[in-house]
Amino acid sequence: MDYEIAFDQDENAYRIYTGYEFAAIGEWVSDYVRDLDAIQRVLMAARLAENEKETTEFKHGPFDVILSEEGVSVSRQVDLDSAEEEIKAMFDSQESFYQTSTDGIQAECGLEDLINMIENWHEVLQ
Repeated sequence: MDYEIAFDQDENAYRIYTGYEFAAIGEWVSDYVRDLDAIQRVLMAARLAENEKETTEFKHGPFDVILSEEGVSVSRQVDLDSAEEEIKAMFDSQESFYQTSTDGIQAECGLEDLINMIENWHEVLQ
């Protein structure tokens, strides 16, 4: 997985930037895996999945995270209710053409990629 850890001047904090395919993982780690306790819990869950084949689930804000022996799956729910009228106005004559969805975005990667990213993230945050 390609990613970059960089300082975001607007938020005055470090963030993980990824390609679109892994955006949900980068957002989840940037927003919710920031303190030592959260980092340790994610790394422990990844090790348990890798060594003991245990599945761990996290719910952080709009993110649903599942760590299993196959890897990590991150789903980010999106609230499009507030944008629904604006979206329908764009397709004024074809209201049924576009239906808003709150399914959000999903991303998956292997445990080794996640562990490497979290370890690098921890080094940057120290």
